[in-house]
Amino acid sequence: MKEILTIFMDYSGDGIYPFLFLIALIYLLVTEKDMKIRRVLLESSVVITVLFFFPLFKMVMDKVEEAGTYYRILWLLPMTVVIAYAGVKVIGRHTRIGMAAVVIVLVLGGEYLYKNIHITQAENRYHLPQYIITICDRIGPEEGEERVWAIFPPESVHYVRQYTSEIQMPYGREMLVASWEHVEHPIYALMKADIIRIDLLAELADDYKCQYIILNKAKQTEGDPGACGLEKIAEVGGYDVYRNSSVELNASP
Repeated sequence: MKEILTIFMDYSGDGIYPFLFLIALIYLLVTEKDMKIRRVLLESSVVITVLFFFPLFKMVMDKVEEAGTYYRILWLLPMTVVIAYAGVKVIGRHTRIGMAAVVIVLVLGGEYLYKNIHITQAENRYHLPQYIITICDRIGPEEGEERVWAIFPPESVHYVRQYTSEIQMPYGREMLVASWEHVEHPIYALMKADIIRIDLLAELADDYKCQYIILNKAKQTEGDPGACGLEKIAEVGGYDVYRNSSVELNASP
């Protein structure tokens, strides 16, 4: 049970919304009379919540799920809807007091979004770094052509896949999650090294039929890209884009 409580506290973080959800759920269980709403919104939430905190259920889930993902059960809870619906009912019954109480709770329970170092203002409608979109549009295949293969720095892998499926990569997100069991890809090992060996990278790019290589200019490299068959075709947002002339376009690995 202690482990379950720890998972719940870690999931809640510094926020109050999971606790606000529990309060709203209790309030609605007492006041809500509509049986359809109770079944769809409340009773299902109660079942999921009880199962989450039930140690035997945790033991069963540990046998069938990936390690460290038990918290995802909480994703099934309609927290936002329950909190919002409870807030509307409170305001409906006690307009002024209810509205003031809801506003105070929301203000005290939130924080300025951009204080988080991992959140920045969106650069485009995709909510992705602009350099990713520019690079992908530059190297992506034309309509009707086969997908291309490109080696991206580890920090860019997530973004590329969110933007397009027309660019394939020799390694993906599995390399970036330490808890996942995987064999480290040789290209990934080179790309995350303190000093990137251009000659070895170009050799592996040939082996895996990668037509493009993108390098972070902040990373230290060793070797001459031109001598290894790499032609610099663009410089975008602190990244150099190289065309691997040894591999033809439309080639398959």
